[in-house]
Amino acid sequence: MITWIDNPLNYSYVRKTSYTTLSPRFPVKTIGKKFPQFGILIGHEMIEKKNSNTKGVYLYHHQFYWLKKHDRDLAPDGVYKGPMGFGGRMPVEAVDPKGLVK
Repeated sequence: MITWIDNPLNYSYVRKTSYTTLSPRFPVKTIGKKFPQFGILIGHEMIEKKNSNTKGVYLYHHQFYWLKKHDRDLAPDGVYKGPMGFGGRMPVEAVDPKGLVK
């Protein structure tokens, strides 16, 4: 289940990225330090808990939804300028937020 920090329907698209960590908690406060040009975090979810090769250690696979500072909704005249809504020029990892909200 996705934990939304901001309403995804406020945006034309959101970026979807996978992230693996040793903690079941998603690093909401520090994720921006790990990704260059990080803009804002829209939402996150843990999708899988998996045994690693080390005894007693688990890997947690998360997905997070976010925007870079130059994405269309944050910078309308930026790299992905164009009509609002899903379509047009977008990054390859863009997903339609309407399909994420159930």
